[in-house]
Amino acid sequence: MGPHPFLSPEWIEAALVLREELASAAPIPVHVARVNLVVTDTPFDDGQFRAYIDTEAGGPLPIPGTLDNADATVILDYPAALAAFVTDDPDIVAHGFLTGTLRVDGDLALVLILFGEGMTDEQAAFARHAQTRLRAITILSED
Repeated sequence: MGPHPFLSPEWIEAALVLREELASAAPIPVHVARVNLVVTDTPFDDGQFRAYIDTEAGGPLPIPGTLDNADATVILDYPAALAAFVTDDPDIVAHGFLTGTLRVDGDLALVLILFGEGMTDEQAAFARHAQTRLRAITILSED
């Protein structure tokens, strides 16, 4: 199975397989977080992708769907989502915050912990490994 465009149906399928592979290796979370994600301006379906992260349910990789009673909802555009989950480009993520294309409704402190601030060394290493694996299933440009 080769790489696919980020958030395409094929990419989502491959990411879910990867999530299953990595779930048993995920470190025990220091902070429990239940966060909904809404990715806007996607080139697929209706232009939105909804997913959630539940740290008690197998690590930091998103699962399609939404959670009731989430601690926060992160709304971000497609480039910011790609930067946050695959390419690890903090400049694009910061630009999203500054321009309003990335915003958080709910517990911002918990979201910052989830995305790196306050992670243990073991959690940070796992997140880097997961991101490397996500990068391997992602077509990063149309060139």
